Amino acid sequence: MTTGPTVFAGLDEAGLGPLLGPFCIGWSVLAAPRGTLDLWDLLCDAVTRTPARGDARLVVDDSKRVHNGTALGRARLEATALAFLRASGSEVRSLGDLERTPLEGLRPPTALLEGQPWYAAAQELPAHVEAADLDAQTRALQAALEGAAARVREAAVRIVGERELNASFARTQNKAASIWSWVGPTVVALFERYGEEHLHLTLDRQGGRRRYGALLAAELPFAEVVVRREDRDEAHLEVREGARRMTLVVRPRAEESSLPVAVGSCLAKQAREAAMEAFNAWFGQHQPGLPPTKGYVQDARRWLEEARPALAAAGVQRAALERTR
Repeated sequence: MTTGPTVFAGLDEAGLGPLLGPFCIGWSVLAAPRGTLDLWDLLCDAVTRTPARGDARLVVDDSKRVHNGTALGRARLEATALAFLRASGSEVRSLGDLERTPLEGLRPPTALLEGQPWYAAAQELPAHVEAADLDAQTRALQAALEGAAARVREAAVRIVGERELNASFARTQNKAASIWSWVGPTVVALFERYGEEHLHLTLDRQGGRRRYGALLAAELPFAEVVVRREDRDEAHLEVREGARRMTLVVRPRAEESSLPVAVGSCLAKQAREAAMEAFNAWFGQHQPGLPPTKGYVQDARRWLEEARPALAAAGVQRAALERTR
C-alpha cells in the first residue's frame, strides 16, 4: 500500500492542426500530500486561473485562455511555463534548452535546427516577461510548494519538427497513429518512473479517440490493463505491473480539471510560440516587412504565397516547411 504523497501528472498538446511549425507535447508531474483534491487551491498563493487586475500570480489554465492574443497574455504564458520548468530543476534560456527538457529516451533524435535553420533566430528566454518578475513568480511558486509539502517532480516539452512529423506521417499514413507514437512512449516513461508511487495521470483527449485500452496494452505488454470506462465523457483505466500502478484518465478539456494538464498545455504552447517567433524572425531577415504567421492552415497558405521571395532568397523549398497531414 502506498503511504507517501500522491503523484499527479498531466499531458497536453499544442500545434496539432497547423500547416507550418512544430507539434509540441507538454507534461508535468507534481507530488502533493495524500488526500489533496485541488492543486489550484493547494498552490493558490502562487497560481490562479482567473487573475484580477494587477494579480502577480502565475496563470495556470488552458494555454489558449492564458495567452489570449495580447502582449500580457503572451507574457503570462511564458512566465507560467518557465516558472514550472525552474521549479522542476530546469533552467531554460533558449528554444534549444526547451528541446532538452525531456529526460533521456524522450528527447528528439535530432535537434530542431538540424536541417531546419528557420529556428535559428530564436530569442533568449525570457523574451516577453521581465526577468525580475519571473524571478519573483518563481520564488512565490517555490514557497507555495514548500508550504504545501508539494513538489514539481518533472516538467518537460517534446518538440516535433516538420521533418520528423512528415517522416512519421509517411510511415503510419495516419495522423492519430503518429501522434500516439510520441504520446504513448511518454505515458510509458511516466509509468516506469512514478508507478511505484501509484501515478495518477490525466491526458487531454487525443483528437476524437475515445478508446485507449488496446493502445496502452500494446505499449505495456507485460502489464495488466483494466478498462473501467470508455465513453464520450472520458476513458478511465487502471494499469498494474509488479509494484507499479497507474490510474489513467483521458477526457476532453482535461486542463479544466487537472492542474498538471494545464501546466502541460502552457509548456507545449510556449514551445510552439517560441518556435514560430523564431520562424518568422528568420524568414523576415530574408524578406523585410514579411507579415508573420502563426502557421494555421488558412494563414499559412497566405504566408507561403507572400513569402516566395524569402523562400527563394533562403533556398528553402515549400515542401520542407509544409506538413503533409
